[in-house]
Amino acid sequence: MRFIACLGLCAMLGGPLAWAESSADVTALRQQIQELTQAVHQLKGTVDTQQQHIADLERASLAQVPPVASKTQAGSPASLLGRQSVGGANLSALNPEIGVVADMLAQRSSHSTEGDGNDKLSVREIELVFGHPIDPYSRFDSTITFSDFENPDIEEAYITHWGLPGEIKAKLGRMRPKIGKASAVHGDVLDTVDEPLVVQRYFGNEGLFRTGLELTGFIPVPWTAVTHELTVGMMEGGVGEGGALFGETRRRPSFYTHLKNFWDISDVSNVELGTTYLIGSKDADAAFEVNALGLDATVTQYITPANKLKWQNEAYLQHRKETVTFGETETTSAPNTPWGFYSLLDYRLSPRFGIGGRFDYVEPVEIDPAILARDADTAWSSYLTFYQSEFARWRLQFRHTDFALGGDDNTIFAQGTVAIGAHKHQLQ
Repeated sequence: MRFIACLGLCAMLGGPLAWAESSADVTALRQQIQELTQAVHQLKGTVDTQQQHIADLERASLAQVPPVASKTQAGSPASLLGRQSVGGANLSALNPEIGVVADMLAQRSSHSTEGDGNDKLSVREIELVFGHPIDPYSRFDSTITFSDFENPDIEEAYITHWGLPGEIKAKLGRMRPKIGKASAVHGDVLDTVDEPLVVQRYFGNEGLFRTGLELTGFIPVPWTAVTHELTVGMMEGGVGEGGALFGETRRRPSFYTHLKNFWDISDVSNVELGTTYLIGSKDADAAFEVNALGLDATVTQYITPANKLKWQNEAYLQHRKETVTFGETETTSAPNTPWGFYSLLDYRLSPRFGIGGRFDYVEPVEIDPAILARDADTAWSSYLTFYQSEFARWRLQFRHTDFALGGDDNTIFAQGTVAIGAHKHQLQ
């Protein structure tokens, strides 16, 4: 009986003891929760202090940046420029865009006259390109060139402005005028290693780039199938190295206009027709003795998204007033009307490979016909292009030339073109 009584007493005392132990655990848990809550409050206070410090820094940076423009809408160029100027992390947006385009060339010629550079392996040109928006309505671009055979030169340095009435775009400075097709683009955008002969003989070995003013705008028309872009410009006189269209003096300005007409015939084909007119002086006087008419036509057909066929043609016809002086009497002789053209066919075999050919014909300017063996310089060219990537291209070209003064030449070109930096000319 005593044993049973002891068991009963233990059972009666066990319940309160277990309850007391559970109560102690709950108290300890509540204490831990309070400690964690205090720690969270402390961390929140630290975060609030840091956010306030960041806000103070942003206000200080904003106070140092001048206002861009008033009455700007969200998402407008002015508001975007203002956003880029706030905060130290975005100050790099104010730095100019910098790019480099390198053109390396190997050339082998069979011409009997071993002139300077007939056979060479060289870096034909390095272009150092700078550009950046000036404000929401204008931009500055420049190109400085370096070469193995020439001194450093400023090829381009111009301002483009979009704020004129009628959505007219203006360019002011040293630039490539929008004349025709081949001369208006950089050499690394061409489909061939060299400029077409008509461009070399009339405008210069590297095309035409002069200092001037150019205005470009679209002609408002009721139809939408065709777009018409009109360009008018004034530039300093003269032409590029080796060109004979105008005289050497820069004092007398030259004027030009170009009309571009573009049709999207279908989703896979388009046509571009252009007309160019130039007027300038061939000597140091104030008269405009040279009038030139240029015509260009380009047809593009996409066989597949990766296969493109392009047929590009360009011609220039000159009307030059020639004078002959006898003693004190000056008379005007019959006009001189040299002309030239090229026709190029380019086919993109695949995203990596392209082939093509070009025919050139160009009559010389102001050369005694009695010493000419032929009426004009003519040339046939064929080439193969390997597009390593968007930024690297390799090209092999063969050209056979028959000269108006007599003789011929076979030339093999091997070219490599690479581009790096924020600004790159389109290699494809």
